[in-house]
Amino acid sequence: MNLAFRAVASLGAALTAVALPLAFALPAQASTPGWRVVFGTHYGAATDYSGYLTAVAPSKLDLWALGGSDLSGGTPAVPVAEHWNGKVWSAGVLPAAVTSSAKSAIEAASAVSPSNIWAVTQFGGFVLHYNGAWSVAKQLAGSGQLTGITAISSTNVWVFGAGGFTGGLGTWHYNGSTWTQQTGNASGIASASAVSASNIWAIGSSGSAPQDAIVHYNGTAWQRVKATALTGRQFNRILAISATNVWVSAENPSNGTAGFLVHFNGSQWSKVTLPWTVATGDPASDGKGGIWLAVQDGSRRFWVAHRSAAGTWTRTLIGSTPTFVPSLALIPGTTAVWGAGSFAKGSAANAGVWAYGVIP
Repeated sequence: MNLAFRAVASLGAALTAVALPLAFALPAQASTPGWRVVFGTHYGAATDYSGYLTAVAPSKLDLWALGGSDLSGGTPAVPVAEHWNGKVWSAGVLPAAVTSSAKSAIEAASAVSPSNIWAVTQFGGFVLHYNGAWSVAKQLAGSGQLTGITAISSTNVWVFGAGGFTGGLGTWHYNGSTWTQQTGNASGIASASAVSASNIWAIGSSGSAPQDAIVHYNGTAWQRVKATALTGRQFNRILAISATNVWVSAENPSNGTAGFLVHFNGSQWSKVTLPWTVATGDPASDGKGGIWLAVQDGSRRFWVAHRSAAGTWTRTLIGSTPTFVPSLALIPGTTAVWGAGSFAKGSAANAGVWAYGVIP
């Protein structure tokens, strides 16, 4: 499996290039609509590999980038969050219980609206909720990891902790009052993407290996999906744009640097190859029928690839220094996109946010 996109401990290897002592922000709007850095900062000690692992854009004028002070695995990370309100960037105030005891980055987030955002720390079992201020919604017991979260509403939240290589906390569902652990096909889910409350697609496990199965929730039960195009794959990230448009980044277990996509058109799954030999990461809608895709080449350089609605591929090197971009997010109602991750500075790394297109 391509750990560069899933495990925080990979960042030290992905970024091998002294960090900026202060945050900097560039104007969000630009006459050139290509990819550019719009925000960067450093957390923790000067030698830390600061970075964001997930980004959510619940509205045109709202972005949260979340991650950790150090993603190298060498020292315990302090969870961090940065917010853009359409005008300025500001550090999100996280609960003291999380910053003092989680010792882990925020791994995943999901937004229902600007005032209803959910997130999970990779370790520590913390489920966080934002409704104008961040609070701890739940702390799951155990020493395993959490890997994903999908929020449909305030009374319909799915939390995932796939086993992976470190042990997971399992799959949990919140109905507005009670947290219930799920079993069966739901137990090995790493992450999910929802079309609706009764149409959720997820990366799961066959029971013999992590992230080697696609599972679907129909409003009643999670069921494993079987298709020739899905057999023998290792899956990284999933994006369900509609009932007839689902994308999953994938690879063959024996060759993680030769990634590809699998696509569901509403009736069947098919393999979609890329014109380059790259590892595939996070897919995001481009707002006009195509997709963006985070990819990494054999030299550990990160690119953002684009596939148009017509199937034409292009790609852009995201930065001149070694870079890590694990999360892409379409800005609602536009064709502009955010990217969140890290970029190398000397012997360390800064957390960074990129943008493509004119930001509202």
